[in-house]
Amino acid sequence: MTIRVLHVSKEFEPLSSGVARHIQGLARAIQADDTVRIAILAPRVDVAGGGLDVRQGGYRSLWSAVADHDLVHVHGARTPIAAFAALLAVVRGRRLVYTPHCYYDTGSRWRRLFKRLWDSTVERLMVRAASAVVLLHKGWEADLARRGLQPTRTLIIPNCIDDHRQPAVANPEPLEGAPALLSIGRLDPVKRLDDVIAALKTPPLTQAVLHIVGQGSDRSRLETLTAQWGLSSRVRFHGWQDDAVTQQMMAGCKAMVLASEREGMPTVILEALLAGVPIVCSDIEGCRAITDAVGWNGVFALGDIPALGACAAQSAQRTVPATVIEAVRHGFTWQRKSAELVAFYNQAVPQQRPTSWMNRLALYLTDYDNPRSLGTRLRTRRAGPLRDMIEQTYARHGHVKVLDVGGTQRYWKILPATYLASRRVSITLLNTGPASQLLQPPFSSVRADGCDLSQFENRAFHIVHSNSVIEHVGSPERVERFARELVRVAERYFIQTPDFWCPLEPHCMTPFFHWLPRRLKIWLVRHATLGHWRRATNHQQAEFMVDSVRLLTRRQMQILFPAARIIRERILGLPKSLIAVSP
Repeated sequence: MTIRVLHVSKEFEPLSSGVARHIQGLARAIQADDTVRIAILAPRVDVAGGGLDVRQGGYRSLWSAVADHDLVHVHGARTPIAAFAALLAVVRGRRLVYTPHCYYDTGSRWRRLFKRLWDSTVERLMVRAASAVVLLHKGWEADLARRGLQPTRTLIIPNCIDDHRQPAVANPEPLEGAPALLSIGRLDPVKRLDDVIAALKTPPLTQAVLHIVGQGSDRSRLETLTAQWGLSSRVRFHGWQDDAVTQQMMAGCKAMVLASEREGMPTVILEALLAGVPIVCSDIEGCRAITDAVGWNGVFALGDIPALGACAAQSAQRTVPATVIEAVRHGFTWQRKSAELVAFYNQAVPQQRPTSWMNRLALYLTDYDNPRSLGTRLRTRRAGPLRDMIEQTYARHGHVKVLDVGGTQRYWKILPATYLASRRVSITLLNTGPASQLLQPPFSSVRADGCDLSQFENRAFHIVHSNSVIEHVGSPERVERFARELVRVAERYFIQTPDFWCPLEPHCMTPFFHWLPRRLKIWLVRHATLGHWRRATNHQQAEFMVDSVRLLTRRQMQILFPAARIIRERILGLPKSLIAVSP
């Protein structure tokens, strides 16, 4: 059973928002797990999603979006759209997960009063209704208790970074200043950038230049202060910059600075340390949750401007130890932390029996966790030729190197773990996204596009395997490249795909669907729930769903793999799947 999870936030702007980066990183790590499907809904969206299902929509979109998902995960403390989504989740009987991210208690007297009122009413109800409240670090539990918020269950999922992030920048251009200091983040009074600017007047930083990257409401005030203090020549406001530019600037500075009075868990600390850039940060709980964990001591007392200046000057002369960098990778990567949330999603959503005949049929055909389902029995039968291929390879080489393109660890339950170990089988799972969980031997993972395996030499693997992937790679040209690359890197190959002439379309579990005109298919997807496919929320999404699958005929498979033997699997005499097996 695939669980459909809807993430809701007031914005999805990862280029300028820490909350959006958290959602993006979490969703990318989870999407490689075939038990969970993620969609993201926000009124403001600044990117297409980078392979994620991101939908731009507000309050009007929530009713149908909540109905189309099994669990709703809302983000952002004191956020009206998150509260409304939580209410609809309760009304429609969907499980609720809540990540508040950070409570900012600043503002005018009336604003602070409103926040306290919200906490004692709306926030309290959301926390109580949630099956779990996700906190960024353990210290948040005391903060919730102080506010009178008592969750039923808490999960600790900190802000993290991608385990496959490549922080190194070749030939960085040094920024101006001795030392050159860099601040990246939203321009808001809570960030206390005025403290950093004031620190430029302290003796250790008289030649320093502060480079500020970011946008926000506090910019005009900061520019005025800079001019009043006679520091305009030593403060550079760079505005918003994309990731490529900020990484170049990080590589070109001597130290980064974060002087905030309140942070949930700032990702910028992780990014700086991973890149080997010293960072000085205020001694607050959100920062300490990272610095104490990784062994970095570049902190100063909040609001102590001389201490800030001294700490920045000292850190600018340091290098980040390799032990700190490794501690960041080990303790704060999405691939390691997302697995706990995936496990909770699977536990929280009740395994309800499907009500419609189409959903019951879909479950019977594709529930691979049920040993009695038809899908499991077919996979087990299919494992026979694959096992023969492994036996022959083991007899020839004494070990077996397998590349599974688009594969998952779960799929390989078709063969006993003891058998794989006895034949010294090592399996590399290749996907476009990162692995969603820690892999244990014999599994390893690599990120790549199956249409471009140039990182591998010819015949680099004894066996290349792919199960129900080739029909999803896109245009006919990409399908041809996919087939050529799999054949090139393999001594032998085992490529499976659903048969175009099977009367039941295997993805939406609708009879004859794939034989219909494209316009009619788009109309059906737009107006009905079909098997595993929930009803599309708009025409663009319906087009994407329809075009995401291109089923192949036996003749097309033979053309793609001319040297292969094409095996046709059947059910009750009807074609079901095609398997290209090399000689």
